[in-house]
Amino acid sequence: MNVFFSAGEASGDAYAAALTAEIRHLNEIAPVGSQLDLKFLGIGGKRLKDAGATLVADSSQWGAVSILESLKVYTKVFRGYYRCKRFLRRAEPGLFIPIDFGFVNTRLARHAKNFGWNVLYFAPPSSWRRDKQGRDLPTITDAVATPFSWSSDLLNAAGAHAHWFGHPIKQLLKDRQVGRAPSTSDRIAVLPGSRSHEIKENLPLLAATMKEPVEFALAPSVDLAKFKADWAKLAPGRTHDQFTQGDVYAVLTRCHAAVVCSGTATLEAALSRCPMVVIYKLPKIAEVEAKLVRFKMPEFISLPNILLQRRIVPELVQTEATPENLRRELDRVLKDPAVKAAQLEGFEALEELLGPSDAITKSAQLALDMLVKANPKGLH
Repeated sequence: MNVFFSAGEASGDAYAAALTAEIRHLNEIAPVGSQLDLKFLGIGGKRLKDAGATLVADSSQWGAVSILESLKVYTKVFRGYYRCKRFLRRAEPGLFIPIDFGFVNTRLARHAKNFGWNVLYFAPPSSWRRDKQGRDLPTITDAVATPFSWSSDLLNAAGAHAHWFGHPIKQLLKDRQVGRAPSTSDRIAVLPGSRSHEIKENLPLLAATMKEPVEFALAPSVDLAKFKADWAKLAPGRTHDQFTQGDVYAVLTRCHAAVVCSGTATLEAALSRCPMVVIYKLPKIAEVEAKLVRFKMPEFISLPNILLQRRIVPELVQTEATPENLRRELDRVLKDPAVKAAQLEGFEALEELLGPSDAITKSAQLALDMLVKANPKGLH
C-alpha cells in the first residue's frame, strides 16, 4: 500500500521523515496478521529520503517568500507538481499526507481525492490563525492532524474530521532527548533561515553585528560549502565560528542565546529554552510588492509571539533589522537577567499551550487506522 507524503519546505521534510519512521515502527510491532505491506514515497528532501522514502520530486529548493522569489522557483515547483499529479493518477491509491505548503498541497490533495486516495492533511497551512482556517479542507481531506487546539475546533465546526494531538515539534525534541542545562558556552546560535533568499539577506546583517563566536545551525538543504565561502567573504578572519547541519536542537542546547530567522525555527529555540532575537529580511523588491498589494503588516511575525498573543521575544523586521538594533537587542538578552527571565517564562507558557509530546506517534497511528479501514486487503 502506498503512503505518499508531500512536504514543500524544511520543516515539512522533518515531519514527513518522523512520520515515516513512526508509521513503519507501529506497523512492525502490530500483531502478526494485521501488519500492512507499505511503500513510502513523496515530495520531500534529504530527511524524507534518508527515512527510506522514494522521492518522486525533490522539494529542497522550493521554499520562497514574495512574488519575485516565488517566480524564481516556479519552474521547479510546477515540474514537480505535475510529476506528482501524474503519479497520484496512475499509482494504486493509498494514503496521501500533505504537510503545510498550501499553494501546492491543497491542489494535490484535491487531485488525490479525485483519484481515489484517502487524504490526511498534517499541519495544514496557517493553522496558527485563530479567526479562520482553510475553507476547502473539509472537502479535500478525510482527516486533518493540526498542531493547535483552536485550529481543530474551527475545522470541526466547518465539517472537517480534525484531530489535535499537540505540536509535532514537541515530540521531535523529546525523541532527541533535548534537555536544557545552563550553558557555559560563549557561542551564539545562529539560525539564518532555510530558504536561499533568507540566507542571502540575513548574512550581511549577521556579519556586521556578531562579535562573539557563533555556531550556525543549518538545514540539510543548505549548500554547506557555498555557505561557508559566503560567510568567509562577509566576515573574514572569523576562524572560530562553527557550522552544524541537520542538528538544530543540539546547537540550541549548547549555546546560551540565539539569533533566529523567523519561522518554525523560533519554536525550536523556544522549546529548547534558548533566549533569542528574531530577525527577518526580504529583498527590497518585496517591499515594493507589499505596497502594490497593500499588504498590512501583522502585529507579530514570530510564532512564539503570535501563539501567546504578546511580545515575549524581540522582532527585527526589514528596515528595523540593522546591525545597531540587533546588537542592542542581543546585548539585552545576554546581559539583562530580567529580559532573559521574561523570555524563559514565556517559553514555559508556550510549552503548555502546545499540548502533549506524542503528536507524531498519534498521527502515525491515525494514518495506519485510515489505511486499514480503506483497504483491509492490504494486510499480509
